[in-house]
Amino acid sequence: MNSLPRFCFFALLFLLCSVVSATDIYIVAGQSNGWRLSRIAGVSGDAPSTIRYFGMGCTSRPDKAKMTRIKKLHPSTSGAGLAGALRDHSSKDIVFIQYCVCGTSLGDLANWYPGEDPASGKVNDAGLYGAFTKYLADARLQLEAEGIAWKVDGLFWHQGESDVRRSSDEHEKNLKNLFLRFRKDLGKDLPIVAGHIRDLDEGSRGINKALDAVAASDPKMSVASLEGLPFESPTNVHIKSAGCITLGERMVEAYQSLAEKVSQ
Repeated sequence: MNSLPRFCFFALLFLLCSVVSATDIYIVAGQSNGWRLSRIAGVSGDAPSTIRYFGMGCTSRPDKAKMTRIKKLHPSTSGAGLAGALRDHSSKDIVFIQYCVCGTSLGDLANWYPGEDPASGKVNDAGLYGAFTKYLADARLQLEAEGIAWKVDGLFWHQGESDVRRSSDEHEKNLKNLFLRFRKDLGKDLPIVAGHIRDLDEGSRGINKALDAVAASDPKMSVASLEGLPFESPTNVHIKSAGCITLGERMVEAYQSLAEKVSQ
């Protein structure tokens, strides 16, 4: 083999080895119902595509990410609706990143509070958002080591039960600031789908009012309803596994509509 063909051979080999895998990346963030919506497991069997799953404990606050590869989804896990519908939507491998911590609020410095005015640099990274960004950075390194380009395709948010004593206006402001930060860090056109919380009192209705108000002013954000879903008890805010599966499917339907708008 003379020098030119040898050069062409190795150049072609380099190009083939550096091809980036076609993989969609999704994030689920929030508190306990968000954790339920994104809790998945695998069972023995095969499937046409792989889910690279970054899961966590509901009370942990990790800044390091652990990846599990799942071929066949366990059908009764509470996150099977969201993850399965996203894989069907993508028709290829997906990355499914969970970052949800039970009992966390959007208004406390130690939790998801994004800062007083992120647009002007007044941010809060001392709380949960700072750990979240470190966790994503670690997941990104692992994915890029496998040739997967870091481009987040959508984010799913479920939180609010811990903020029912705060005003609807305060929650709306914090949501807007949080979503601003998500888009600054993850992409300016990032579609965001949130879920309502259970309507139990004026406080919970205020949270849902805030979610609806943000969606009304944000063409890249949508809210999914909890109508008809089963809960753990008549007064419990937690959605049963079967209800989480249904809500996950509803959220993907909302995401599909948003993704079409963003791509136009």
